Amino acid sequence: MTVNVGVIGCGRWGMIHLKTLKKLKNQGLVNKIHACDVDDSREIKVSGLADSFSLSWKEMLNQEPIDIIAIVTPLDTHRDLIFDLMEKEPLLLIEKPLCNSQDDAVKILSTAQDKGKKLIVGHLLRFHQSIIDAKELIFSGAIGELQRIDFTRITTRPPPQSPNVFDAFAIHGIDTACFCFGEMDPARITIDYAESDSQGNPIHAKMSVEFPGHKEASIEVGWNGTVESRMISYSGNNGTIVIDTGMVGKIKVITSNEIIEKQSESYSLPLEREWKLAIDMTENNSNYKIYPEPGTVLRCMKWIDSAKEQYIEKLRI
Repeated sequence: MTVNVGVIGCGRWGMIHLKTLKKLKNQGLVNKIHACDVDDSREIKVSGLADSFSLSWKEMLNQEPIDIIAIVTPLDTHRDLIFDLMEKEPLLLIEKPLCNSQDDAVKILSTAQDKGKKLIVGHLLRFHQSIIDAKELIFSGAIGELQRIDFTRITTRPPPQSPNVFDAFAIHGIDTACFCFGEMDPARITIDYAESDSQGNPIHAKMSVEFPGHKEASIEVGWNGTVESRMISYSGNNGTIVIDTGMVGKIKVITSNEIIEKQSESYSLPLEREWKLAIDMTENNSNYKIYPEPGTVLRCMKWIDSAKEQYIEKLRI
């Protein structure tokens, strides 16, 4: 069985979804791809990738049954779109964060569970082969007890309109730290440094996340960097693992005795793996109804909300 899919939002990241879906279509996993955006100029951009283009999601759904819909729109549109689309049939793949606040996230997830709806929240780095490999090495004892994670995501791109570096990048750092510490809940988050644009929107931040057992994560994220940086370093009491998330499948293990570089022989890109999970969930080949687990999604919302509240307080000082 192949699936029909829809993508709402054809901006920069929406186009990456469409290119990924075109690849899956060529593999025989996707039947038809439908694109939707309120900007009619984007119809030209999606030609060659999508089988149709619509100016509204209702128009898109009226064409034929769609099995999976990705919401790749600005964050402030998520809540209403999600509630509207949960009245329909498709599985929803929602770009992170799920919505604007933890309270809305609780309502969305409880409604999905009550209605038996399937959805994925796009915590994309959980699908990254290098991070999966790093976690397996950590749990095998390759670097001893994991004590610290340093996560850096700096892009040379300028900030988008109404930027928020916490929603765009920091949420990945928090989720990756929790994931690699064995789904451990943080104890505290502290904003060490923050930079804003002329409208007060956060465009660069550095924060510390404390975990039980004297474990910690340092997260630095931002736009307008001089160089592109996608580094994660995992420090244990017997060594360090270093990965560049821009190089999928490659990993470096550093101990007192040796430095080993490993490259996975076969792997899929993270977004491709995420879409394959969505397809499996649609075809009932997965036990997941909601991915990640609701508690994981809410944990990220809680700590991102805390970071944003601290940032606002810093602006007032």
